[in-house]
Amino acid sequence: MQLDGTTPLWIAARVILYERGDELLRRMDKVLRTFDLEDIHDLRVASRRLREGLALFAPCYPPESVRRIDRKVRSITRLLGDMRNTDEAILFFTGLSDEVDDVCRGALDPFLASLQKERAREARRLAKALQKTASSKLRDLYQRSINAIALFTPPEDGTDLLAPLACFARTSFDSRLSAIGELLPQARQKGAIEAQHRLRIAIKHFRYRMEILSFLVETDYPQHHATMKGYQDVLGKMHDLDVFAGIVRGTGFPAEAEKRLLDAIIDKRGKLFREFTAMLKSEPLDKICEKVRNGL
Repeated sequence: MQLDGTTPLWIAARVILYERGDELLRRMDKVLRTFDLEDIHDLRVASRRLREGLALFAPCYPPESVRRIDRKVRSITRLLGDMRNTDEAILFFTGLSDEVDDVCRGALDPFLASLQKERAREARRLAKALQKTASSKLRDLYQRSINAIALFTPPEDGTDLLAPLACFARTSFDSRLSAIGELLPQARQKGAIEAQHRLRIAIKHFRYRMEILSFLVETDYPQHHATMKGYQDVLGKMHDLDVFAGIVRGTGFPAEAEKRLLDAIIDKRGKLFREFTAMLKSEPLDKICEKVRNGL
């Protein structure tokens, strides 16, 4: 079905959530066949997009119906997150091993071997969990839930399910935009690691909501989307480095190797923060978000 801004909200909710759920299930089946790094990443993103869709259209459904599906999908996201973190650690420390001296390399080799073993264990746990979930059963539950529109039970927040999608969409961005605006001043400070982490999450939610409603964005969508992805990527890499620094501190490397590894991580993070600062000047985040919201 072709959707546009005039489509009634309750119809748009069913169509969009069906598409998001279908994407999740297709990618789940593929991961069970391959366990490839990219396929796992794609499934994780699909699960997050679906959860953002559920949050977006929650007013259209009985609360317990949305919570039931969200719990199922969230469990998948968490499992995938564990494996994604291990994969990213393997990639990062393998690359770092090529940059550092023999002292650090000698400390990293057994550590990387332990990560590879952990990755194999996580793959087995993930396969078991996904098979237990069984995409056919999840599909049946999901379809029943998204067809159970609360059309004759007015939402507590006053949302009009018969209203045009465009009106609802503009309002739906307000909370996401507000979260970014609140975090941005503190996240500009170099040492504000927690604020930068939370800003990354807020941008991610905004971006997923933007993708879900992309057909409503009237102008410059590809440019705005690329900008939001750029912010998410640079903040995501900064967060990964914070996690990797914690891993280095907690692994028990020899003191000299630990110091050199941490120095290398700090240097990389500093470069990324300068990139983030430059982006804020050249493509102000809050203004981009406002343009997307106002362009609906």
